[in-house]
Amino acid sequence: MGNEIKKTGTGGKYNFPNARMKLIEQDDEKRAFMAKLIENNLAFFNVGLNPVKSDEELCERLNFFFSECARTQQLPTVEKMCNCLGYDRTTVFGWESGHTGGFSSATSNIIKKAKQILASMDAELAAEGKIQPVIYLFRSKNFYGMKDQQDLVLTPNTQRLSDSDYQEIAEKYKQLPTM
Repeated sequence: MGNEIKKTGTGGKYNFPNARMKLIEQDDEKRAFMAKLIENNLAFFNVGLNPVKSDEELCERLNFFFSECARTQQLPTVEKMCNCLGYDRTTVFGWESGHTGGFSSATSNIIKKAKQILASMDAELAAEGKIQPVIYLFRSKNFYGMKDQQDLVLTPNTQRLSDSDYQEIAEKYKQLPTM
């Protein structure tokens, strides 16, 4: 009784996100999927054990990365891309923003273009209903620099007070009750 996992919520439905997921260990299809994910990510990690050292290598590695994702029919992600390059996300994002020096002044642009491909793919996946909108929103804000923003322009529509207006206000202030 103590080791049982409650799989359903009220009314016998899988109404909690974590309750909808069967344990991976109990589902052959999910185990096979997980094994493939590990294999795909490990392959890019191993390539990245030899980090790129120039813009030319960076371009070659990015071409390899996108070609390999297409060949193996896997979704390219920022995380996999960084593993393939041999650097962590912070370093790659630093190159992109210019906060961390890349290999040359062109490094930032190369990373921006690669991330533009990823952003475009995520946008298309969201538009086609292949990923949940909240996932797209998270990724677009955290990886692609998008944000929710409303610009408000305030323009004063009152005229400047004259000296007589100031005197009138001062008189009204004197008439206020004191404590």
